[in-house]
Amino acid sequence: MLNLNHFQSILNMDNTEFRCRKALDEISPVIKRLFERFVDMLDIQLNENVYIRSYDTTLSTTYHDARNPTYAEKKKVSDIGRKYFVGLYTKVNDKEYNLITLELNGFSQLILIHHEINFIPFWAWYKNEKIHSVLNSIPLEFDILTGWKEKEKIPREDFAKYIKDCIKPRRRPWFQIGMSLPLEGSLEEQFLIDNLLKTWNQLEQYRNYFNEEIDISHKTYNALMAVASTRNIKETELLGRTYSVDISSVEGYKTNAKRQSFHIYESDQMVTKGFLYYFEFHEKFSPFQTIMVQIEGHNHIFTNAREILGNGIKEWRISKSFTTQTLDNHQVMAEAMKLLNEHGIEAGSNVYKVGSFNNDTRTFVEGNEQVKKNFIDAALLFAHASKKLELPTEEQDEEVDLVDAPAENTDLLEPNFQFEEIYQTITNSIFTFSKEIIRDLHLNLTALDDKHFVLLSGISGTGKTQLCRLYTNAVYGLEYEDENPYFTIIPVRPDWTDASALFGYYSSFEKRYVRTEFLNVILNALKEREKPHFILLDEMNLARVEYYLSDYLSAVESRKEIPLHQDDHVDEIPKKLLIPPNVYLLGTINVDETTHSISDKVLDRAFVMTLSDVDFNSYWDRADQDIKEVLGREFAMLKELHQMLLTYELHFGYRTMGEMLRKLFVNHQLPEEHQMESLKALDRVISEKVLTKVRGDERIAEMLRMMEVWLKENLEADSISLKHVKRMQEELEYYGATQFWR
Repeated sequence: MLNLNHFQSILNMDNTEFRCRKALDEISPVIKRLFERFVDMLDIQLNENVYIRSYDTTLSTTYHDARNPTYAEKKKVSDIGRKYFVGLYTKVNDKEYNLITLELNGFSQLILIHHEINFIPFWAWYKNEKIHSVLNSIPLEFDILTGWKEKEKIPREDFAKYIKDCIKPRRRPWFQIGMSLPLEGSLEEQFLIDNLLKTWNQLEQYRNYFNEEIDISHKTYNALMAVASTRNIKETELLGRTYSVDISSVEGYKTNAKRQSFHIYESDQMVTKGFLYYFEFHEKFSPFQTIMVQIEGHNHIFTNAREILGNGIKEWRISKSFTTQTLDNHQVMAEAMKLLNEHGIEAGSNVYKVGSFNNDTRTFVEGNEQVKKNFIDAALLFAHASKKLELPTEEQDEEVDLVDAPAENTDLLEPNFQFEEIYQTITNSIFTFSKEIIRDLHLNLTALDDKHFVLLSGISGTGKTQLCRLYTNAVYGLEYEDENPYFTIIPVRPDWTDASALFGYYSSFEKRYVRTEFLNVILNALKEREKPHFILLDEMNLARVEYYLSDYLSAVESRKEIPLHQDDHVDEIPKKLLIPPNVYLLGTINVDETTHSISDKVLDRAFVMTLSDVDFNSYWDRADQDIKEVLGREFAMLKELHQMLLTYELHFGYRTMGEMLRKLFVNHQLPEEHQMESLKALDRVISEKVLTKVRGDERIAEMLRMMEVWLKENLEADSISLKHVKRMQEELEYYGATQFWR
């Protein structure tokens, strides 16, 4: 007999430490024993892929943390332990799925016997119009619940609409499907076992739908991974020219996706770079397994890979659409399909074929290489046809200037300032920024409703500009490489002396208003007030900030309009301009002999962040695997050198480290007879990238002495770097100051 009132009192205790301990000591053994009896009755063989998992690990961790003075205060208010569960799980391709769970929920005061499932399968069933069949397979007496604490019951008749309403705002809840009993009084153990068996048996038809969805998902994703695995495409011919192709190794991109970059070269010059993305599901657009091909920030292919599954051989035919704003899209489509046919990719009016899949052998008829090459070639030709990338033709010998076309489909971009999503997007990028830095930038930009102005200072190469781009793209759900029409980088010029540098001016000679990029952003922000517009003034203290920015700062502070002109004949530019609250201004500043100090007037109106700390351990974790395999020793030595310089604020950033490693790696790839010896190559990059910024007075004497010792221990006696350091030591002793440059 189970005393449920006793269990409920444990789950409702206020003290987290004792609640967790009591749950481990009293609830866990009883519920686990009962659940194991139930699993034995199902005659299911437990192994590494089918297993029982309980809440014990979390409870144990919280219990120990609550006894640790470091965490005790935080754990006092934890909700951990207010429910307890034990479940049967299966693992398919390293993905864990719940089969059935028994849960004591102290929040809702219920016993739940259910199957737990995330949002994605229901989204898939909604998209392929199976959702009503799936719902009909669930007994009417069973509930569909959602929520981690208190459970919300979703009426059966409203469930399809509930799924639809979650898609666009990217809400991805979990659901529990099964029966619930009150957590009160007393129950026979056999009664609970009988209800577990009842739930298991009555969900059999629903479980068939679920297993079918898992099976389809994994078969499709395995086919995508087969395409991803090949890197043997070395060249391609497009528009009469031959290009070399370099495909990187597959890297983790998100928990639900992988990606790999590809580079297109003509001779030794890179023409363009792209990415192949392989999604188990796309968090924003699709619950299905998807392949996406992106070139220079534009997505040219985005297709559901499930089209290849079926009986026998299935052709992979993909529909294409163009939605450019400045071109005739019908002409673009006709040109694109013509180009595909000319390059051996079968195409019709708006559909093209990349390959055929043999469902009996689970292989592509043309082979993985050819299918992958078709994807890359098609994306490049689409980019060319839509003027996103102008590939030179056979007749063109002169150099072609690549110009970014205006962004398209801006109405599909929805801003989202949820920190969790922004942080996750940035964390999944190739760059290394701490949570503290990302959160600080987020708060600085969003804390004030009508004023957004952040300055980022610090040593060169710490990623100030990259962080701004990462953050602003993340707001729109874009990756770092994507083109963001709502983010504009404007390099500041030293000759900016007044507000006309930002807002333009009326030219009496030309009888027109001379517009600037900054002014265009403000005008667009006025038209689309519901969307944030980000501007980055890069190296903004190359000119005196208070000279050219004073009108802007005053207008934001006072909410008054800025006068632009007085000419009645100028129609396209208003006479006065209001700075709307959806303009977010960022600025990067460097402090050296070429820049100006920032006045208090400016500093008083901005949040100022300093990015001088670098985390090379995290940087190395994210480095290209090919580099990590051959440059581990060199990286460790450069990290030691960085630590030596850090105390004296003469250290280097991610850019310098990345460029040094890249040069060392390219040297390693040269034929052996032409390679520079590894230590000599390291000596070169130190003298060329690190020592060039060393300067100071007697305060750096000890640092130079340490560097001398380090260089003697690690490099050869005739080291170029050692000669420079010794020369700087002599100059310091003689003049009282020194620098790398003579």
